[in-house]
Amino acid sequence: MTISIFSQPVNVRTIDFVRNKYNTELLVDVAWIDEMPSFAKTIEPYSLNFYDITLVTGGTGSFWLDEQEYPLQANQVLFSTPGQVRRWFVNDLRGICLFFPAEFLLTHFNDPLLLHRLRYFHTHGGPLDLVLNSQQQSVIRERLGAMYKEIRKLAYDSNELLRSIGYEVMIYLNRWYTQQHGQVLEKPINQTVSRFRQVLEANFHRYHKVSEYAALLSVTPGHLNVLCQSHLGRSASQLIMDHLFCEASRRLVHTTINIDTLSDALGFSNPSYFCRAFKREKGLSPLQYRKRGAYF
Repeated sequence: MTISIFSQPVNVRTIDFVRNKYNTELLVDVAWIDEMPSFAKTIEPYSLNFYDITLVTGGTGSFWLDEQEYPLQANQVLFSTPGQVRRWFVNDLRGICLFFPAEFLLTHFNDPLLLHRLRYFHTHGGPLDLVLNSQQQSVIRERLGAMYKEIRKLAYDSNELLRSIGYEVMIYLNRWYTQQHGQVLEKPINQTVSRFRQVLEANFHRYHKVSEYAALLSVTPGHLNVLCQSHLGRSASQLIMDHLFCEASRRLVHTTINIDTLSDALGFSNPSYFCRAFKREKGLSPLQYRKRGAYF
């Protein structure tokens, strides 16, 4: 069976969301790390097919997400999007996790771009952690604690309550993330920009030109560039390259796929062009980049 390197990570195991853990289908879970024997705290690479928000309450070491290292500290929140490659280099890790598949929110809010509007999901190049102050940490722990208790005494209307509290948690985190990382909170992401991010995620290995995405979105290339620059601080062409080479970096570090195959899968006309473009973006050739990550 042939598996696309973009539908499932090569040489990286994928952990599925367990929908019937509580003997009924539930599309969300909240649990303490020390209560999850199967929680992957491993230096071996793996990915999740669901969204994860982890509040770290103790432990030392670091968390690697794709090619970025996040040294651990108390009151730190870590975010991961389905498909990202995760690794832990930790001792005595403690914390509480909120995790869910996309349907948890999308089937209720009827907004396919909802998760793309949260600045800590579906981002490439931006920070994927947040350090809370004591007041913020208390709010999140109380809200996650309420979800934790509700899950363990499920009632007929628990889904609605869990969805409400979970979305509240995500909105709070989005506000604090925006404040901490210097993005403009008052300016909501434009609908076209949100659609562009979604279309880019699905087509980055097919299309590399702004004009191709502009045609899919029924706007001009110039207008798409202006919108992206205004709302995300980077042009559409820069965002395409960010996404493309983030995926290339992920595969180089965490898989053994050969350069020719990776180049072809990413939609480059030939491996030499891919290697030149990668070096221009990253400052290292693909092989040098892979060797730099070999210490994992």
